[in-house]
Amino acid sequence: MPSESIRNLFEKLRQTFGHEMMEKWQRILPLDEMVADRWKKSEMLGFGEGSNIYENAYVYGNPKVGKNVWIGPFVLLDGSGGLEIGDGCSIASGVHIYTHSVQEWVVSEGEKPKTKKPVKIGDYVAIGANATVLPGVTIGDHTIIGAGSVVTKDIPPYSTAVGVPAEVRNKSEEEE
Repeated sequence: MPSESIRNLFEKLRQTFGHEMMEKWQRILPLDEMVADRWKKSEMLGFGEGSNIYENAYVYGNPKVGKNVWIGPFVLLDGSGGLEIGDGCSIASGVHIYTHSVQEWVVSEGEKPKTKKPVKIGDYVAIGANATVLPGVTIGDHTIIGAGSVVTKDIPPYSTAVGVPAEVRNKSEEEE
């Protein structure tokens, strides 16, 4: 159990940052999220100018992330097989993007290699909460991926794709 002085310090920090967050953003986050600088984390990861990533998002490998990208809480970015995210994207809370798989390796008792396939996400793509993008997928520019969708194949530009597996439901005339 933490000492009384540590608990007091923790509560003082929570109060200070909590009031600041409520005043500026109308929200309270876990203390590490209120203290951490999402833009500095993004900069440390080599992401593009103006991008930010929540403290509790996981990043593996070396993903290439463009400018002005928002990466929400509880996101997993697997860049181990090659991951590119374009400019102006929004990656909502809980999104998982995978570029590798061990399924074939496991069921073959290590006989088959682990799969690594790059994922490319175009510019100005919005990926809804808790969506999953599987290895080898390309998502075109100006596309919406619905919340909870599982993207198993390429999605063309200017589309809206939803479902499990994700299917294109709407294609904008912007591309034509």
